[in-house]
This record gives sequence, C-alpha cells and structure tokens, in this order.
Amino acid sequence: MFSNAYHKKTDDPQPDEHIPLVRLDDAGYSRGSGASNGGGSVLEQMKHVERQKEDVLDDMESAVDRLGFIATTIREEVTEQVDMLEELDTEIDEGSQKMSATMKKVTKLLGTSDRGRLGCILGLVVINVVLIFIIVFF
Repeated sequence: MFSNAYHKKTDDPQPDEHIPLVRLDDAGYSRGSGASNGGGSVLEQMKHVERQKEDVLDDMESAVDRLGFIATTIREEVTEQVDMLEELDTEIDEGSQKMSATMKKVTKLLGTSDRGRLGCILGLVVINVVLIFIIVFF
C-alpha cells in the first residue's frame, strides 16, 4: 500500500516536492578563491535550501495535524458505534427474554404439552367406549 504511493510519487514528481541538493563545487566555490568570489552565492543557496527545508517541515506538521484530527474523529465515531451496538445487544437480550416468557405462557394456555394431549386423548377414548357400551347394551 505504501510502496505504491511511494513509487507513484517518485515516478511523477512535482516541482515543489523536491529539495535540490547543492554541491559546493557546482555553486562556483573553489578552495582557493575565498569568500569574495563565490561565497555570497553559496550562502544564499544554503539559505534558500534552509527555507525549503522549513517549508517542507511546515507542510509535514500541517499534514500530521490533519491526520491527528482525522484519527480523533474516527475514534469518536467508533466509540459512538460501540455504544450503539451495546445498547442494541441489551435490547435484543431483553426482547429474547420477553419472547421466551410469552412462548411459555402460550404453550401453557394451549396445553400443547405431549403428556397433556396423550392423557386427554386416552380419557376421551375411554369415555367413548363407555358411552358406546351403554348405548349398545342398554
């Protein structure tokens, strides 16, 4: 991820992104000439390079500040969403408990337990047999 951004930056340089390196030999400075021939221009170039470094540092500082602000915003958003998820989890637990209690009450009301049904069916069969016996023989 970072390597792609790095390669993109080096493949497509912007003029303001690079600080030119100054070699003292290329700036017209020679060892025997002293400060009067080229010393002023070397000093000016050094000051220029120093200003460019300061500009780059200022840009980096503002970028770090922006990243800090973004990180803080993301942290706050994540904290809010965690709170919302915890609240939702609590509500779902409460709803599940209420649903379970309601289902137990409905089961009890309808009498849908297997033992109750079996007992009821056997009792009705016995009553039917007794009634048929009474009707047929009396």
